Amino acid sequence: MALHNFPEGLAIGSGFDASTTLGFSLAIAILLHDIPEGISMSLPMKQGGMSSQKVLIYTVLSGVTTGVGAFFGAIVGKVSIEVICVCLSFAAGAMLYIVTGELVPESKKIYKGRLGSIGNIIGFIVGVVAVMF
Repeated sequence: MALHNFPEGLAIGSGFDASTTLGFSLAIAILLHDIPEGISMSLPMKQGGMSSQKVLIYTVLSGVTTGVGAFFGAIVGKVSIEVICVCLSFAAGAMLYIVTGELVPESKKIYKGRLGSIGNIIGFIVGVVAVMF
């Protein structure tokens, strides 16, 4: 998860270099995405018997890479508009791979019903609405 969060931060940091509106839109969309991600990461650790303190530490540590990515995204985003394009495309590709290659198939393995698909649709709609504001 920590590796997955770095491209998200890269997108936020370089997005702010492109425009403040894009940076805030990305930050809000990724924030909304990170809430269920944190829950899905911490719940199995807690149910596996890990202490609440360790669960919190590991979950926070996995999110630190978002800040590191944002820092580097802001630095490299100042180079040129092409670099911003590459940063945003890299982040989008990494997130698409995780979603289509890992998350959706895993949710279908866990639960065969329509609930996962409904969650995908609702998540997409919330993301679109969040970016509009």
